[in-house]
Amino acid sequence: MTMMLRHGWFEIRLLFRRKLTLFSATVLPVGLCVLTWFTVRDAPPENWGTLVGDRFTMLMVLSVFMTSMTIYTARRQSLVLKRLRTTELPDAGVIGAITMPVVAMGVVQALVYFGFCLYLGAPMPVHLWLVVLGMAAGLVLTVAAGMATAALSKSVEATHVTSFPVLVGALAGLFMVGSSSTGVATAGVLMPLLGPADLLAKGWTGFDTGPVPITTALGSTLLWAVVFAAVIGRFFKWEPRS
Repeated sequence: MTMMLRHGWFEIRLLFRRKLTLFSATVLPVGLCVLTWFTVRDAPPENWGTLVGDRFTMLMVLSVFMTSMTIYTARRQSLVLKRLRTTELPDAGVIGAITMPVVAMGVVQALVYFGFCLYLGAPMPVHLWLVVLGMAAGLVLTVAAGMATAALSKSVEATHVTSFPVLVGALAGLFMVGSSSTGVATAGVLMPLLGPADLLAKGWTGFDTGPVPITTALGSTLLWAVVFAAVIGRFFKWEPRS
């Protein structure tokens, strides 16, 4: 554990040397706060759950997903993963050390944004445990999506193509979940990474938030967890892909 934490701290310092990561870690949450201020600061209390859930998805996709996907691919292609396997760290420790900085970044970004929403006048969450569950599920699922995408990518440049299905699916889901049609909203929740967002929304303003039942959000989360785990198990490699 100590060795994993030590390497995780090294990864944090390495992570923020990249300008793109610094941008997503700082400018993105600030931009979402500004957007929220200008567009929805006077939203009625019953709308805040959906709004927070949607913005949380945007943070996870544009920050955690993109960053984790790039890191896993770059570390594998530069033989870092292969070299780390020769140390005392077990395989799970190697993955944990590389993942820890990305998860920490996502947690801080989400908490900053949630705090800003409360400052603007958003009501306190009705079911705090469900908000925490949605946030945790979103982080785990997003990191798994990044790792699965990296497993299918031959290079960092190739991730621009391999990440396309997840990006399009998640962003399409964001537009669909707000539909008044139950069928369209349900299809939106079933898109990648949207299940945790709906859990978070229901935790914030109540189980009756939106036309989709909580069982659908839970099912979507579990479904995509299984899909990403299957892709990782089948295609993830510790050495560069040829």
